[in-house]
Amino acid sequence: MEHPIYHALLFGPPGAGKSTQAEYLMQHWNLAAISTGKLLREQIAAGTPIGLRVREVLARGELVDDALMIEILRAWLAAISPDNGFLLDGFPRTIPQAQALDEILAELHRPLSAVIDLRLSVSEAVHRLGGRRICYGNGPDEIIHINDEAAIARCLERGGLLVQRPDDLPNVIVKRLAVYEAETEPLINYYRARGIAHRVDASGERAQVAARILSAVEGIDHPPPVW
Repeated sequence: MEHPIYHALLFGPPGAGKSTQAEYLMQHWNLAAISTGKLLREQIAAGTPIGLRVREVLARGELVDDALMIEILRAWLAAISPDNGFLLDGFPRTIPQAQALDEILAELHRPLSAVIDLRLSVSEAVHRLGGRRICYGNGPDEIIHINDEAAIARCLERGGLLVQRPDDLPNVIVKRLAVYEAETEPLINYYRARGIAHRVDASGERAQVAARILSAVEGIDHPPPVW
């Protein structure tokens, strides 16, 4: 089944499963998908002129400013084939960034078609992130949940050590969610006023969430995909 070419943004709080959904949507809609963090790392690793500038900025302990980020995004978006859509995760973060992105997309004749706004309750986020552990040692690091007894057993059998990240403590999670909400709500309202923002419940199994995203954006009911 062929789909329209989608130009989309993905928003979601910590624990909403953005990376999982981005990977699925990239395959389902034939999208070039990128997070801004990954984009910066790729530029640095490739040693491009922009990457060298980014390395200098980060080495000074500063944040990459809007002008440089827009320059990187413009180059990335311009290189995407006309036959592919794109999915952006992590940008924009402010209204001025959103306005700058609009200008780039107008130049490239690639207007936004959808903004996916994943929503997760505080209690669900605390359950997901607060129960997350990382298995370190004797193999690649593995993220598991304390409810996954089989994964815990595998970790211990290989001599691994279960560690909780400091930012996964419940009180820290609540603060992270509050910061996300304060930063993101103005952006969602900006896109909602244009009629392209879709609020999607991110609770439940990943296949259920994927089906909700497809239904919201495409306007037709979708069964949960087989992952």
